[in-house]
Amino acid sequence: MKAKIVLFVTLISTLLIGCKDEKSVDSLEVVQQEVLDDNFKITLDVIVKKDDNLSLYYTEDGSIDFSNAPPIWIGVKGSDGSQRVIFSFPKEVRPTQLRLDFGMNEEQPDVVFENITMEYMGQSRVIARPELVSFFRADDSKCSFDHVTGVIKALAKDGKRQYPSLYPHESALAAELAKLF
Repeated sequence: MKAKIVLFVTLISTLLIGCKDEKSVDSLEVVQQEVLDDNFKITLDVIVKKDDNLSLYYTEDGSIDFSNAPPIWIGVKGSDGSQRVIFSFPKEVRPTQLRLDFGMNEEQPDVVFENITMEYMGQSRVIARPELVSFFRADDSKCSFDHVTGVIKALAKDGKRQYPSLYPHESALAAELAKLF
């Protein structure tokens, strides 16, 4: 009987002594890995005074034939101040050219384009005015673009407001996009 008691006490002592340095699950440090967003994003800083819809067209083949991929549309609430408009591309899309369309509201006054940020996998490139003119040009049949002030002014044809858009300077924009990938 004494042997059983000694064995029992030894077993309990071993368990208590052996577990004293273990930490509780709550006290363990949690190591989180930073997960990089692998969607390409474009952020525009713009002043759009009336509610409107902006769109971003893109190609993946280096051309400026923007009819092959559906545009990305974003609704924008009108504001007298600058606002950020974020376009998130579908996964696996790596654009080679971009076209920016600045609204369809017939009563939209001039839009001010302040800058564009291109982001991919933790890298980013901000292009602000007046440098914007090196990468984008006005569709002269629809608008004018003052790269110093950022003002995009819609033109009228036959009394109807045209939808302003900026096209890429192909080689310059393609080179900047390629640096991000």
